[in-house]
Amino acid sequence: MSPSRPDTAFRNKRHPSKDLSAPHLRALRKELLLVRADVERVELAQATLELRQAVTHFSWLKFIIPGFGGVRVGRGRKASVLNAGTIGALLKQYPVISSIASLLLAKPLRATVVAGAKPALKWGSIALGAWEAFRIWQQMKNESAAARAAAAAAAASAQSAADGADSMRTGY
Repeated sequence: MSPSRPDTAFRNKRHPSKDLSAPHLRALRKELLLVRADVERVELAQATLELRQAVTHFSWLKFIIPGFGGVRVGRGRKASVLNAGTIGALLKQYPVISSIASLLLAKPLRATVVAGAKPALKWGSIALGAWEAFRIWQQMKNESAAARAAAAAAAASAQSAADGADSMRTGY
């Protein structure tokens, strides 16, 4: 029989990290951090690309604007016409345009537009009501004038009929 050996007979006596010196360990940690940063950078770039594709194409506009999804830029004579397809293609090609539009429609500008629109809506609705009242008054005036003219015509025809009947009776 052979003498029994312990389970750790073929293992390293020291931990493998003890074989590396402090500068080697720092270099290894630095490489690991650089690889981790590269992986996170690639993941961020992929997530940014997916978000840009989801937002830039404005796929929800297909449901609001008819023909948005099927119209392409550069088809025949219609290529120069500004429509929903060309707007979508411009926003896809130049994402800065959509950023500028969102800045213009941001809350401060929207607040000033709404503040200016309130008096315009108020006075516009008053003007519209006055215009409609004027049109109704004109229609009523024209109808009453037409009724008076019809009554006068009816009276004149009745008078001429009466004069015709009188002339027949008298013979003149």
